[in-house]
Amino acid sequence: MDTELINYLRNYLIKNDLDGLIINSTNEFLVEYNLLELNSRYYVTDFTGSTGDVLFTNEKIYLFVDTRYHEQADYQVDKNYTEVVKIPLSGSYISCLVDKILPYSKIGVISKKTPKKFYDILAAALKQKNSVPKLIDIDPVIEYESNSIKKINYDIFSVDIKIAGMSPNEKFELIKQCVPSDKFNILVSALEDIAYLTNLRSYSFNYSSIFPAKAVINEEGVKLFCDCVLPEIGSYFSVYPLSEFDNNISGISNSQIYIDENQLSIYDYNLINKSNKILPSHVNLFKTVKNDKELEHLEKCFERSDNALKVINNMIKSDKVYSEYDYYEALVKAMKENGALSLSFKPIVASGANSSVIHYSTPSKEKMVNDGDFLLVDYGGYYEGGYATDTTRTFIKGEPSQEQKNAYTSVLKAFLNAYYEKYSKKSSYFNIDKIARETIEKSIEEDYKFAHATGHGVGISVHENPPRVSCSPVSKTKIIENTVFSIEPGVYKEGWGGVRLENTVCALSEDDKIVMHSFSKFPFEIKLVELSMMNDYEKYYYMKWQAAACIL
Repeated sequence: MDTELINYLRNYLIKNDLDGLIINSTNEFLVEYNLLELNSRYYVTDFTGSTGDVLFTNEKIYLFVDTRYHEQADYQVDKNYTEVVKIPLSGSYISCLVDKILPYSKIGVISKKTPKKFYDILAAALKQKNSVPKLIDIDPVIEYESNSIKKINYDIFSVDIKIAGMSPNEKFELIKQCVPSDKFNILVSALEDIAYLTNLRSYSFNYSSIFPAKAVINEEGVKLFCDCVLPEIGSYFSVYPLSEFDNNISGISNSQIYIDENQLSIYDYNLINKSNKILPSHVNLFKTVKNDKELEHLEKCFERSDNALKVINNMIKSDKVYSEYDYYEALVKAMKENGALSLSFKPIVASGANSSVIHYSTPSKEKMVNDGDFLLVDYGGYYEGGYATDTTRTFIKGEPSQEQKNAYTSVLKAFLNAYYEKYSKKSSYFNIDKIARETIEKSIEEDYKFAHATGHGVGISVHENPPRVSCSPVSKTKIIENTVFSIEPGVYKEGWGGVRLENTVCALSEDDKIVMHSFSKFPFEIKLVELSMMNDYEKYYYMKWQAAACIL
């Protein structure tokens, strides 16, 4: 905790006539996995989670975290300064945020780090309390910390057409065909969409394959705004300095402009000339639906990821006792030996009671994995194509207790039922979550919590949207063929431990049904399976999976 920064921010509020300031975890490109040295919220709270923002006031620092980070936030922050606001599974960040804001307040909002849609909802909610947001273009935390921030030199490469399946020119032509207008401009600021469109990737930024750029697509081609040295992209693509993006946007008039309000910052939105007609963009759907070449590549990636996980299985079955950190180091080494060029996120290696921390981020050199301990391993990597893998398995050291077997089997049943269900063409991602959640609710006691979504999209980013697989209304969209996402039910009991089983799958069409195909083939932990808890269908599904699983 940097007390000098806290005092600086308190003075900043006074000088700018503010009652509070929203401090973001993201950067100006609204990425999820932001570097900690560019993460303003981290400087203020010491919390290292990938998401979770702060309301800073003169009286209090409020850190808002979703269910994945409730435990982690508790042990990382200084409670003398920071109050952890735990957003419930079905709760809203904005409602929790506004609840902490006093009536008649002026709240600073960093315009370049706030999505347009979020800003609109926040402004409407604040109005109900006679409060107002005040846009600020410069993040005071980053300004204060600027001397300690190093510039990243991005090494950018092209993805082979044999992996991408389509050239950048072909992607442009496809997008153009889908726009019902001869004169249009599509603003693209989501870095995963930029990477998809250009077939360019970089592993210079931790836990991602993206690079900083923005783009404008019109009927003539793609204007790419980027300060990096880029390989040749295609004849429809022209490259400009990133600093020219603002003038280019403000110079467009009397056109149809397509935007994604969840990905475009309120700063960029305010650059748009009022003479334009603004329409919703669906460019993100192009990367969501994977082509045959992309799916073939993902199969090969997960085969190598599965291979790397064997080192954990061998270590935990040995007589030697290792620490969490030993397992972590061995897994990272095995991933690289099996061809991973980067990690898609920092692996979670959590044992014993630590396995109840959903996004446990600090594998310990002191915490030994002893007989009777769970070991939850959540990991993923990037390979030649810049597509992420994501898999979770829960192991046991020695012999399990009956309670551990019951918890594990309840999660396994949830996965098997959600995975092997044959869905109708009208089914939604919400239905997948519903099957998994209801299975767990029927077979586990109340003191265990299934405190996260059943899954998320996986692609260029390990958390890609769409689709979402959750109990939220946003998941009530029909399952689309060739979308790739995780199915990862879990149960957690604080102070005892947790179980999560995750496989990344692809939705395929089979006759008149939607069926799932898993990329990971890693087997489940036989010692933790309580067959007496399973019905005949679940036993069949389990045997079917194990029979097709990789041989250890």
